Amino acid sequence: MPFSRTPDYFDSDTTPALIEAKGDSLFAVFKEAGKVYRISIDPKDFQTRIGSRIEIRYELSAPEHAKVNQIIGYWVEPNELLGALSILIVLLIAAYATTHRPDPASLKEQIEFKKEDTGKYV
Repeated sequence: MPFSRTPDYFDSDTTPALIEAKGDSLFAVFKEAGKVYRISIDPKDFQTRIGSRIEIRYELSAPEHAKVNQIIGYWVEPNELLGALSILIVLLIAAYATTHRPDPASLKEQIEFKKEDTGKYV
């Protein structure tokens, strides 16, 4: 999972960024090599934190593709979470479908099964 993040966790740097409001939008503003970069952030998550600093993760080769270093949005993307839950639901449905109503013959065989006496190391 750490290798699938963009910007990459191991090759990226972190820096503090200032939260600024411009119209209805919020931006995290940071400087890299004397140039100012603005990345758009979700207003509902950061509306109460205007003027404060947050940590930004970016790659030196592409600082314009920076992301806020937080659990939801960088480490866990909503699409990944939905995909994982979908796969889990499909597997649970498949497990239920295969074990729900076993064939009477196989059920009888399971009930009548007796383990043979074997030696200690056989």
